[in-house]
Amino acid sequence: MTAGHIQEFACFTDYDKELVCHWKVPAQTNCSKEFLLYYSKETSSVSSICVPENEKDSLRCTCTIYPDYFVSGLTYILALQFNGTDMWNYNVTPALVVKPRAPKNLAVEKAENGNFNLSWEESCSPSSLLSGQPVIYEVKYWRKQHPTEISVKAINYQAKSFEITASSLKRGYDYIASLRCHYPDYPAYWSEWSEEVEFHCDYQVKAEDILQMAVPTSCILIMAGSVICYFCFNK
Repeated sequence: MTAGHIQEFACFTDYDKELVCHWKVPAQTNCSKEFLLYYSKETSSVSSICVPENEKDSLRCTCTIYPDYFVSGLTYILALQFNGTDMWNYNVTPALVVKPRAPKNLAVEKAENGNFNLSWEESCSPSSLLSGQPVIYEVKYWRKQHPTEISVKAINYQAKSFEITASSLKRGYDYIASLRCHYPDYPAYWSEWSEEVEFHCDYQVKAEDILQMAVPTSCILIMAGSVICYFCFNK
């Protein structure tokens, strides 16, 4: 194998506990036997070893590094070895490849007004450099029976909840919602989508909704009747 066989080498970090590097390999490659990834801080000559594992599809090797700490200016020097032979070197600065963990504990609750309230929590720990940083969320939801018809809403503020109005949904359908996040100060990656939640829309048209629709309709009918009467009277 030559360096040309190593494709799509990339690293990302949750900026909390781990730095993950992966690369594409030919089928039948045994990552843990054929590769080693050496890594060291730019300011240190001491190297550590990460033994990669095969991903589920066996077409990529993944190495997970657990640094003692993260700081904004930290850079790692990586050296990839194949069957004892150095293949290539790679520098990575974790602050430039932040991929936050997906929001957790996504839940949905039906409000008294019939709308659906989504709530969630950040996945980063209080000690993470992402904790307390500005964050953007994206909510997507769709009818379970029509997964291609997706509504996506951006939440550009420090919220941990979002209200889906029942009147914007189709009555009698099951809906699925999911959520992801992005930190504007660390713009490399969005998180993966969170676990999904499911809810059923049984929205009932209420008296006040009928009244809201009836008032403008009545006004239009009265105006139309007045115009007709006016022309009839003139004739």
